[in-house]
Amino acid sequence: MSARRGAARNGTRGGSDDNVINRQDIAEEIRRHVNIVAEAERKAKSLKDKIIVQEQHMRKKKEDGIGISISDHHELEALYRESVKIAEEQKVRGSDESILTRLGLLADVQRRAEQEEERVLSARNSTSRNSGIDFDGPSDSPVPSPADNRHVRKIGGSRTSSQPPRSNTDKLDGTASEASERASKPKIMYSLKEEVAFKRKLPGGKPEDQDWIQGEVVRVIGEGKSRRYDVKDIDPDAVEGNNIYKSSASQMVPIPPEGTPLGDYEPGKQVLALYPAATTFYRAQVKSMVDGGTRVLVLFEEEDVEKSIARRFVLDHRG
Repeated sequence: MSARRGAARNGTRGGSDDNVINRQDIAEEIRRHVNIVAEAERKAKSLKDKIIVQEQHMRKKKEDGIGISISDHHELEALYRESVKIAEEQKVRGSDESILTRLGLLADVQRRAEQEEERVLSARNSTSRNSGIDFDGPSDSPVPSPADNRHVRKIGGSRTSSQPPRSNTDKLDGTASEASERASKPKIMYSLKEEVAFKRKLPGGKPEDQDWIQGEVVRVIGEGKSRRYDVKDIDPDAVEGNNIYKSSASQMVPIPPEGTPLGDYEPGKQVLALYPAATTFYRAQVKSMVDGGTRVLVLFEEEDVEKSIARRFVLDHRG
């Protein structure tokens, strides 16, 4: 198996395309505007609750024969004035031409990006049919990334094998079984910034021959069955700008976010686990849950020594 040395798991910048950057900037402005509107709505609800309480208080005083003071009236009046002010401000925000323009611009940029993607895919398919060569490499470059040439899997020595190589027949049977299993599962929709394990599409390479590597979704293209993704290889040794790959849901597995409540695995469960100090996932077998279920003791294929892996990086997938 090819190897990839340890990588930090910090967030990374999304692709290098100008349209992507502009789209993200515009989306951020719209998000800030929406947050302001939402905060004003929360404040308006709080004022409404205070008005109800104050009116009930004044009604109770009247029923008990207690005079309603001027301060009671002033307090209720102040609450009403503040409520009216927020309503007027919300009306202005709802008709803000700059935000409406940005929404239109965002839709245009998204539409152009999808049209360009369709044009590239159409041209690529046409070339593939004419030449008989299936070429679907990194999205930003037609040549393999220098990161693809790495062959050291982990820091500190070579890997020893305790099992003989599987035969071609075993490999074909496993591939057919896994393809059938994937086809029976519902298709997962991924979103921007989501952490995933994915298989890179490399020139001349078959998906079943590629490693599962750690990545981050940096672009979502299309909708429904035609939905595709640009995924960033987070390996720090990968060349920036040449580490974005096309992928589809069938070649991706979600990595649970930090803090997600996760169940225990049964011993013997076949999983896909992140190799220690690396950015590559490999097939492994669960041995036991440790550290109160926060880590999993696994045995990687062709290895003799069990390793402890953080629970969220042990995926319920056969690889």
